[in-house]
Amino acid sequence: MSNHYCLGRIDFGVGSSAFWCLDRPGTLVVFLHGFTGAAEATWHNASAYIRRDALFSAADVLFLGYDSVRSRARVISRSVLDLFRRLLAEPAEFSNRYIYYGPKREPFLYDRVVVVAHSPGGAIMRQVALDLARAADAYADHIQLLLYAPAHKGSNALHNAGGVMQGHGILAALRCGLLYKAPILEDLRPKSEFIRDVEAGTLARLTRGRLRCLVATKITIGQYENIVEPGDFAQDPPFYTVDRRNHTDVCKSDAGYRRVLDDIEECLR
Repeated sequence: MSNHYCLGRIDFGVGSSAFWCLDRPGTLVVFLHGFTGAAEATWHNASAYIRRDALFSAADVLFLGYDSVRSRARVISRSVLDLFRRLLAEPAEFSNRYIYYGPKREPFLYDRVVVVAHSPGGAIMRQVALDLARAADAYADHIQLLLYAPAHKGSNALHNAGGVMQGHGILAALRCGLLYKAPILEDLRPKSEFIRDVEAGTLARLTRGRLRCLVATKITIGQYENIVEPGDFAQDPPFYTVDRRNHTDVCKSDAGYRRVLDDIEECLR
């Protein structure tokens, strides 16, 4: 028996959806996909497991989707930040807009927020966390980050697509075309302005005191990672490596691989 209402759409980005729990929620779990990903499909069978798992019975679960190709990283992060502020300030009012069956919720606040992010989603959430910390948002010390192959140190995608080719000719034209259609790749280039600003800003804010949202709870990298730079970020703990997993499947849950679900459950206990 499910502990949640049926998966329903929410008004954010592209294909975003939510499981609202039947009882008063204590936790909000948010999934944020990566480049060319999808709100729910990126995480494979995670939604099916969540509905059957008793540990999620007191958790609202959001799968956020956004245009990860044509939008810029700062634009996406601002949209996510605005959503977080609206949702976390008045979670009952926000969720009641989408709960069509059963009683409406009375006002409440979440005890904690667990954000699960992949690839560019990790870098984007870093910017969101930094903005919340700078604004002394009440939830800044209640947010835990679980990051999978995060691009917070930059991505090699542009390099792998031929971005190292300089000069004139067909290759240069292809590079320009790629950046025109996917400008976020420039934002995620190692040592880009966006990447440098997020880490430098995080380190600067940490000098004023440690906040949970600024230090990832866990970072996981696949053994065969070849898209993002796997370096250490700010004051994060060392990242974990998963054998025989690559950039794409390190975040996908199935019968033989429960790393993402196990990590979330550890936060919920």
